[in-house]
Amino acid sequence: MQLSHGSKILIAAVVLVILALSYYSFTTFTQNHSSLPTLTVYTYSSLFADAQNVTQVNNTVFGGFERTYHVNLVVDRFSDTGSMLETIIQQKADPRADIVVGLTNLQVTQAVSHGVLLNYSPPNLGEVPEYLVNDLSPAHYLVPYEYSPITLDYCNQSAGFGSNLSFTELATPSLAKQLVLENPTVDSTGESFLLYEIAFYQEVLHQNWETWWREVKPYAEVAPDWGTAFSIFPTDGHNLAVSYGGDPAYFKVFGGYPGCSSADMHYNGEAYTWLEIEGMGIVRGAKHMKLAEDFENWLLSPQVQSLIPEGEWVFPADTAVPLPSVFSAAVGANDTVVLNNLISPEQIAANLTVWLADWQSIMS
Repeated sequence: MQLSHGSKILIAAVVLVILALSYYSFTTFTQNHSSLPTLTVYTYSSLFADAQNVTQVNNTVFGGFERTYHVNLVVDRFSDTGSMLETIIQQKADPRADIVVGLTNLQVTQAVSHGVLLNYSPPNLGEVPEYLVNDLSPAHYLVPYEYSPITLDYCNQSAGFGSNLSFTELATPSLAKQLVLENPTVDSTGESFLLYEIAFYQEVLHQNWETWWREVKPYAEVAPDWGTAFSIFPTDGHNLAVSYGGDPAYFKVFGGYPGCSSADMHYNGEAYTWLEIEGMGIVRGAKHMKLAEDFENWLLSPQVQSLIPEGEWVFPADTAVPLPSVFSAAVGANDTVVLNNLISPEQIAANLTVWLADWQSIMS
């Protein structure tokens, strides 16, 4: 969603430049009025950066908030949400941000355990499906504003490939040698895919999750991050890459990936999905609590939610918001088994460090 896709298809050269920076900021979207209060937002570098009309979308989302609530908005953008979370934790004694946008369901427990977030329930949270809210933070320390299934982008495959893809098939040498994966120890997309695989093997097959990684290790390419993965895919026979379900819609609008699409994993006639859920939360010690609450309400408004599909290339948290026609090509979560429901945030918090260490041991 980290490049959170949360984030999503960027031109590889641009991504690599962005990732070279720790973070950058821009302050206002309309006229700066020194007499107005200033609300500081921490977020990731690609938030609303991939829209067809970037300037217009950012002016609507951020400039619209400034005009509506009579405030100056400072948006500090980080290259990844991991460094953003670490910064919030380091600044706990003297918070600089009022609100954080883009932490995921794999980061919320760490944020809560460090006591850097306050819970808040926006009045329009009822428009967000309960499973998204509960899989992210039942206590509303983070509130969903967008989500996406983790999927496998593919090119140059035979007909019916996407509707029959499975973890077992993906581990065969002929496909594994085409596969590009992101390193889950440093990249949120890779981390989400690791949880996808662990949840499926442990909770559906009741098998050791490590077996699959040992099978793909001799063949698969492990990229350090999502941006690097998409500088490799789809070149030199690397026709498979872990990414997001909105990618096929992006392919249709921007082109450059002929014959490419995306798929989730199948088993015994069922499709299985892992959702990367991105949320926003109020930073404990925020200097402008009411405005921070207003900002959460604003991002959940239909006006902003309707911009997420073609601005972020993921799904809006408000499922009542109509999707653009191009999203008919996207891979959603309807009619799938959502694996997030099988592993609680507490289980993730208790085991994630060990899982990442075990993955690194296997793949090193």
